[in-house]
Amino acid sequence: MVRNLDLTTPTGILFGWLAASFGFTSGLLLAVGGQGFGAVLGGCGWIGFSTPLGRQVWALVNQPALNFASQPRAVGYWLGSLVLPLLAGAAALHLIPRARTLAAELMAVHLAWGAAVVGVAWLPLLDPADGHVARFLELADLPSLLVWAAPSLAAIAAFPPVLRLLALARVARPHTGRGVRLMVVAAHLGTPCVAWTLLVSVIRGAPPLAPIVALLGPLLVACAVAWFGYPPAFVHRLREIETASWLRLLCSVLVVVALVWLAGRPLGANTWTGLVWGEPSARNNIRPWIVVTEAWPPWPASR
Repeated sequence: MVRNLDLTTPTGILFGWLAASFGFTSGLLLAVGGQGFGAVLGGCGWIGFSTPLGRQVWALVNQPALNFASQPRAVGYWLGSLVLPLLAGAAALHLIPRARTLAAELMAVHLAWGAAVVGVAWLPLLDPADGHVARFLELADLPSLLVWAAPSLAAIAAFPPVLRLLALARVARPHTGRGVRLMVVAAHLGTPCVAWTLLVSVIRGAPPLAPIVALLGPLLVACAVAWFGYPPAFVHRLREIETASWLRLLCSVLVVVALVWLAGRPLGANTWTGLVWGEPSARNNIRPWIVVTEAWPPWPASR
């Protein structure tokens, strides 16, 4: 057993938890970025974003028409927050170049996992009255129950990161039994989901039941893969987790957490911040519960 590459050691688990905090927080940013890009493709002006933990994230935009939300060109505006996390999760494992280190592979795994569970499973069910997918279904006169297709997509998207995690576990332990595989999945994927649920429940003041149920899809897939699956060991030689890896990951976590906090911290009375860099027009989509703060320094166009 190559202990310095073992995912079941305290070092491996702690690094995984830190990577999970990066992945879950990045899931929020991917979702809001997806809506923003989708809105721009539909003709909107992107002026800011809001990333509350207790509500649906929102890309703040100036819409080109009062009825923009019901027009066909608004599909990207409503579904971009679902599409970009799906694409980013796939790219994290298969397309993004990275160093051949255990740290880089764990970051990729947790980015893909966070994009699936937060961006695809959690967020669409978090705000049933005004969520992106829910509003799209309402405007398209489609059954509201179709919103539960999102956790199904998340369950499918969960396969690759789970398989990669188990392949990494076999680098140090060539013969991983069922118990070890379940322990790796529980420690690296299940525990962050529990921590995320507790954090959001505390901030909201109550557990969000529908998103918690939605999380069960990816988690059940992870457990099933660990129970039945036995992927081959990761084929490339990996370097162990070094001090520089910890520093890079810590800096990455601080950046994404700071962005989410600045653009989505709770203010009380069910209000949350939003960060803007442009001037809202009369056709903006800023929700009543968002209290906007101007980015510093402001862009000239916002004056």
